Order: sequence, then structure tokens, then C-alpha cells
Amino acid sequence: MRIPAFLALTIPLFLGVSCHESERSISATETRELTLFDQKYPGNIKDHPPMEWRRIPGTQMRVFNYVAGPDDSVQIFMGDSSKGGVLPNANRWLGQFGKEEAAGVEDFERIEVLERETFLVEVQGDFGGGMGQEAKKDQALLGFLRETGGQLLTLKMTGPAEAVAVERQRFLDYAKSLEIVAPQLLPEPDTKPES
Repeated sequence: MRIPAFLALTIPLFLGVSCHESERSISATETRELTLFDQKYPGNIKDHPPMEWRRIPGTQMRVFNYVAGPDDSVQIFMGDSSKGGVLPNANRWLGQFGKEEAAGVEDFERIEVLERETFLVEVQGDFGGGMGQEAKKDQALLGFLRETGGQLLTLKMTGPAEAVAVERQRFLDYAKSLEIVAPQLLPEPDTKPES
């Protein structure tokens, strides 16, 4: 009986195991930019989000996905689609707020995003829901639409009107900061001139 008890008390000492855990602290000595591993950037786009936004996992339709504002009430996301063009999608956004359709793209403010003309849609009011969402009072949408290579790139911010107003300038700065990352150039294949 004495030997097992003796072993139970002495073995931890030989193995360096303590009955009391010591406190451990971890400190960061370096920082790096967040990246999307295993995720292709749409059109090779790199983004530079503000520190006030929190990145959340993307979805099939949302490649860059953020939340901001009180209780993460503002959603900011980027996606691409081959459905429709600038005007049909802008009018769909307006329709979600019960607003009249725009006659043409000339009704929207233009801004250069990713080295190309991009259309800004800004609307505020009661969001009618849609796609399984409940109607919400006093909401706002700020979004960009840009056609590129047969695809429609969208960048949109939605949420309570007051919270969207607070994030408005950050959103505009974010859109202007987007940059195209050149794809890695592949070596030219060896070709011999025909004789």
C-alpha cells in the first residue's frame, strides 16, 4: 500500500508536473494585415477595411463581409453577380424601400472605384423586406454598382438610417481604397516558329 502512494506523490515531481497551474500570459509582438485564405478575390480585388469594422465569414454571395455600428447593426458586403446590369439592380434596391424606379443610370452619382466608373445608389426609408426578411422602419442603403468583364460588382451597406449615416464616410473611403491586385504572370509557353 505504501509503494503505490509513494509513487503517486513522486512521479509528478520527476515528470515536471505541478499540482498547481502557473499563470501564463501571451502578448502580441507583431501585427499583419488580415487576408482571405483559400478565397479568391473577385476580380483580384484587395480591400482595406477601417478598424471600426469587424470582418465576419463570407458567403457564396458575399465575398467581403463586415459588420459595424451599434450591436453590429450595419452590414457591409461585396459580391458579384451575372444577373442584370446596373440599372435593374439599382431599381431593385430602390424598390425594396418603396421608391420609384430611376429612368436611367444618369440619375445616380458617379464615382471612380477600382479604376472604373461606378454608380452610387443612396436611399433611406422603410425597408420592405424581401427574400424572407421582415419589414424594418427607418433604414438606409448605400451601395455601388459596377460592371466589369460581364459581371456586376456590388458593394453595399445597409442598416438603421442613423447608424449608416455614422458609417457613411468610412464606407466611401473604403470604396475608394479598393485596389486591383494584378494576377501572377505565367511564363509564356515555348513556341517554335513554323518552318
